[in-house]
Amino acid sequence: MKLAYVEWLDASYQEGPLCEDDFESRVVLVSAGLLAREDDETITVASDYDARAGEWRHVSHIPKVNVVRKKIIEAARLRSAR
Repeated sequence: MKLAYVEWLDASYQEGPLCEDDFESRVVLVSAGLLAREDDETITVASDYDARAGEWRHVSHIPKVNVVRKKIIEAARLRSAR
């Protein structure tokens, strides 16, 4: 099992009225959790995994084109730190 930390760009929405100086055209979000899948286009992060049922829960699919920074670590490294 691997853990993922991902900083990524997302669109933003602002209610008006706004002056141009107030525009925030994008925001950086941080997602962290279990690395459910990674392919050429997407990083999929989940908060829960039920091994008995083979099911993921609370899943986010992050387009790699939006990724600013990522860190993937083996969960086994955490267990050995005890």
